[in-house]
Amino acid sequence: MGRRGLAISVGLAWLAAAGAAQAADDVLELTPTAPWHVHYADDYCRLARIFGTDEQKIIFSIEQDAPGDSFRMTLTGPMLDGPTRKGKASITFGAMPEQQIMFFPGTVGEGQPAWIFGDSARIKPYSAEKIASADDQGIRYEPITEAEEAAVTSVTIGRPLRDPVRLKTGPMKAAFAAMRSCTDELLDHWSIDVARHRELSRWATPIGNPAKWLRSGDYPRAMLTKWQPGIVRFRLSVGADGTPTACHIQRSTNSEGFDDAVCKGVMRRARFEPALDKDGRPIASYYVNVVRFQF
Repeated sequence: MGRRGLAISVGLAWLAAAGAAQAADDVLELTPTAPWHVHYADDYCRLARIFGTDEQKIIFSIEQDAPGDSFRMTLTGPMLDGPTRKGKASITFGAMPEQQIMFFPGTVGEGQPAWIFGDSARIKPYSAEKIASADDQGIRYEPITEAEEAAVTSVTIGRPLRDPVRLKTGPMKAAFAAMRSCTDELLDHWSIDVARHRELSRWATPIGNPAKWLRSGDYPRAMLTKWQPGIVRFRLSVGADGTPTACHIQRSTNSEGFDDAVCKGVMRRARFEPALDKDGRPIASYYVNVVRFQF
């Protein structure tokens, strides 16, 4: 069964005056022409909103396929037509530091120009303060606070646009809260104990190097002969004993060519230190990662 779709509306006093305006600093400001929409899918949550109209319309969307404060972005609209090769775009959330995020030009829907961002992002850059985790999973980052989410009232798109564009989002707190509700429901949909996961003392942690879960011989022969690269994002259900119990494909550039190879390889070779609840007891959990097939 698929999950429901839900549209949420964030109250903004200037919503009725939607459109475009030229800011004093020569930044084109686009105001919303629709409320935020949260889409509940089986393996991801998408938050999207339309800004501006006609040739100045931009659809800003972010996706999460697990709880957390990182997300993937897509920008869609006529103003984004131009780049033909991947590059980095300057993105600024409110008054947070500017970020340079890798994107791939493409099209979505009925051929609408789009920038599809390949790197995960946060409203605050990953280069900000780091904290060492207590469970030896490596470096972790300070979480984004609700106050920081509320302080973000715009998203500014700079290079490679000739003239910057600012999407006037209004305070993002309610929108991100809606996404959290969606990702919590994702866990419930996956039969994960949501309440216990909020207070884990350790996440499911790979034993050994995940890069060795797939080997050169796992490259699908049909794709190899075509010199076909691929990207597959997968999720493993991990039992309380650290053994993977199921493999789920969340995103794939060529489902017929790569999905089976990924799931067969990781189910055969992946092993984990199980997730632990706040009292140190093993708990069934999940693990998400990406495989890139390339030459």
